[in-house]
Amino acid sequence: MVAGAKSFAYNRCVQLIHFIIYGAVKLLFTCIFKVFFRTRFVGRDRVPRTGGLLVVSNHISFADPPLLAVGLPRPIDFMTMIEIFRKPVLGALARAAGCFPVDRSRADAGSAREAVRRLRAGRCVGIFPEGGIRLTEQSVLGGDPIFKPGAGLIALMGGVPILPVVIRDARRTYQWRNWLRRAEITVTFGCSFCLWIPEPHDTRHRRAVARQVLREQLLKTVELK
Repeated sequence: MVAGAKSFAYNRCVQLIHFIIYGAVKLLFTCIFKVFFRTRFVGRDRVPRTGGLLVVSNHISFADPPLLAVGLPRPIDFMTMIEIFRKPVLGALARAAGCFPVDRSRADAGSAREAVRRLRAGRCVGIFPEGGIRLTEQSVLGGDPIFKPGAGLIALMGGVPILPVVIRDARRTYQWRNWLRRAEITVTFGCSFCLWIPEPHDTRHRRAVARQVLREQLLKTVELK
């Protein structure tokens, strides 16, 4: 009984810390993107407000995660490269903000399971299926993206709506002159969809189909205005 009460109190404390840190970081970046940039969020009304939600986005800069956090009307837990968590201060802040690590150098089953666990618990999870910053023709904006295998697995096993998002011009944050002239950045939220693939197919085939559907939906979102 005592152990259960302590566990409950600990979990509530963790939730409070997460709420405070996430809120403070979101407020900071909201000010940055509103004051120093003309940031447009297109289609925010298409974002499901409750229940598990998998957000899949292209990745063009380090500004992408805070942009999504500012634009989404609900908290989001990011699958984040493990290198961040190897730095004590950054790692602690990332965990407190709800992020969890993924090792991009291999098939990280543990990270995929954690993403699925959070989705099934009704949380919003964000992933970048390209597996890192991509700017070439083999990117979402380039028209021929290549996705990591884990993206299809998470989408398949999560069993929740999937929201495609396309970010444009976020790399403008890298140059200070763009801060002074309030350069434009655009985040487009697509139409959420549910993934269903018949069971008779083997797992490898179903994962491949899931990855292809994610690819198609993101490319369709590129065309939205």
